[in-house]
Amino acid sequence: MGVNEHKVKDLAWDAVNLTQAFVRIPSLSGQEQGMADFVQQVMRELGFDQVTVDEKGSVLGFVGPTQAPLALLFDAHMDVVPIAGTWTVEPFGAEIKDGRMYGRGTSDMKAGLAAALCGAAAAARSGTLRQRIAVSASVMEEVIEGYALSHALEQCTPAAVVICEPSRLRIMVGQKGRQEILLRLQGRPAHAALPHLGVNPIQAAAKAISALQTLDLPQDALVGQALLVPTDIISDPHPSISLIPSSVTVRFDRRTLVGESSESVLSQMEKCLQAAGVEGFSLEVVNSQVQTYTGQQASPQRDLPAWRLDESAPLAQAMVQAVQQARRPVEMDTWWFCTNGSESAGRRGIPTIGLGPGEEAQAHTADESVAIDDVLGAKDIYEQLCLQLAGQA
Repeated sequence: MGVNEHKVKDLAWDAVNLTQAFVRIPSLSGQEQGMADFVQQVMRELGFDQVTVDEKGSVLGFVGPTQAPLALLFDAHMDVVPIAGTWTVEPFGAEIKDGRMYGRGTSDMKAGLAAALCGAAAAARSGTLRQRIAVSASVMEEVIEGYALSHALEQCTPAAVVICEPSRLRIMVGQKGRQEILLRLQGRPAHAALPHLGVNPIQAAAKAISALQTLDLPQDALVGQALLVPTDIISDPHPSISLIPSSVTVRFDRRTLVGESSESVLSQMEKCLQAAGVEGFSLEVVNSQVQTYTGQQASPQRDLPAWRLDESAPLAQAMVQAVQQARRPVEMDTWWFCTNGSESAGRRGIPTIGLGPGEEAQAHTADESVAIDDVLGAKDIYEQLCLQLAGQA
């Protein structure tokens, strides 16, 4: 559906009908331009006085006194994952029934973006803001977390960041990080009928995987256990027919905790493999090329740091008050998945917290949906948080 079909004219946007309009614009990763164009239009209609699009295609809008410091930045990504599985509703229909809205991106995370825009705009209309509020509508988050938000944070320096990923309105004070690691094992080719003449890297890979499963990984009382999971294995050549392959590559997903780095993770793995007698191997963190809808190409390293916010920190306590003022229950937790908070908190050390409408388990599913009450609640909480952190003392 084209952006021209979403003329705002006399329509007063609220968080629910804006979520519907967003969901009705397909915006797969790398194909967000229609969504970005519409977000700019809506920002201006809602009273955002400064709206820009960066070279990666993300949209950044501001409200509040023009020369004042930036108190808070809300971040929500515009891209969604492809349609998969068997749907019983139109994936981009945004149908509402029985108190829920259905469609790709409802929970992950167009409702969060709509609520942030409406909440920030409502706070600005109160006339009590003394500092600026920004909303970042990011691209490509489903491909590589933090990549797009990094550019927004180079354009502005917020005192705090809110990640609007789904949390069922729980206050999220941390997440594990994520590294994608490749283990390459070299072999020596030979005919499969004469395997003793070669060196089979598949056998070395099996030995390596078994050894790495014995690693003593760190644990956090709140975020949980660090993880190392093999997710892919491929030979070179592939397929290797009647041939001992030249090499095998194993991909690992490593979920990290605060304080772990790519250097420390790779060093631990290397020592484990050496102790197990694995030879002829190399380890590296993946660099994968991405291209945005603007045509920009980059190869960001897939090393997304973990982060934690102390529950007694001023930002956490301000969020608690905002939730209470919105008459919602207060509950704190951490995300089990990676978010753009890896950039704001994990890499840059900006105080960051999470809260969003929708359920984490709805993300990427068929018949994805969000509770209408969650959307309304998120808007109210975001508005109250803006008043807490940027309003009149």
